[in-house]
Amino acid sequence: MAKAMEDLLIRKNLRWTGHLMRMSPDRLPKQVLYSQLSSGHRKRGRPRLRFKDTIKRNLKLRDIKTDSWTSLSQQRDKWRALVK
Repeated sequence: MAKAMEDLLIRKNLRWTGHLMRMSPDRLPKQVLYSQLSSGHRKRGRPRLRFKDTIKRNLKLRDIKTDSWTSLSQQRDKWRALVK
């Protein structure tokens, strides 16, 4: 049961990520994905996971190359088949 739930969450996350990558650059969600903080500092200890870190982990779990996934996500039908 837990494995099925994890698989469902990974699939949903990667589907949303593909949708996000196909958005135009002026849309706010895509700007937030590629933005970085200009000031501030992190607390000591292990840093919290960013959304980008979660994407990279999920891509590795699905055996999708992390260096070419952005071009794969531009083709909606292929991306959805790959994510399933």
